[in-house]
Amino acid sequence: MKKHIITLFLICFAFGSSFAQNQNTTVEPEIEMKVSLLGYRFFKDGERLTWKGLVKTTEAVEEANQLIKKARTQNLIANISAGVGGFMIGFPIGQKSNDYEPMWELAYIGGAILIAGFPFAIKAFNNVNKGIDNYNIAASPSTGYRFQPEMFVINNQNGIGLSLRF
Repeated sequence: MKKHIITLFLICFAFGSSFAQNQNTTVEPEIEMKVSLLGYRFFKDGERLTWKGLVKTTEAVEEANQLIKKARTQNLIANISAGVGGFMIGFPIGQKSNDYEPMWELAYIGGAILIAGFPFAIKAFNNVNKGIDNYNIAASPSTGYRFQPEMFVINNQNGIGLSLRF
């Protein structure tokens, strides 16, 4: 009887430890975003990504890809309105510095265009953050909950048995 118990224990131990080395450890590197004065900078595995590269990288996760495409468009609108508004504000200032009669109406319109671009910039920032977060969550399985029950062979005052932990 002892031989059967020891044999059963060794088989269970060998069976359990055979799966210990079989875990898939390949994890997709996360995308990191840094905001600078000139815009957004994206990095994946230490390499810099452009907007086009970011869209191409996130094609595997549809929701993240759609958010990043939307953020790219919103960022373009915000940059165009900032450029046009800044030019229209700066032109009368340049006229004033050269002793010409400035057209302050142009500066007022430029200020309005510049202010109109702020909501697009804020939405672009929020969408690109959500998109990168969605991609990182979907790409790395270690961040999500995975059901992994554990099985143990136990020996206590009631005898030998199997313990299953969830």
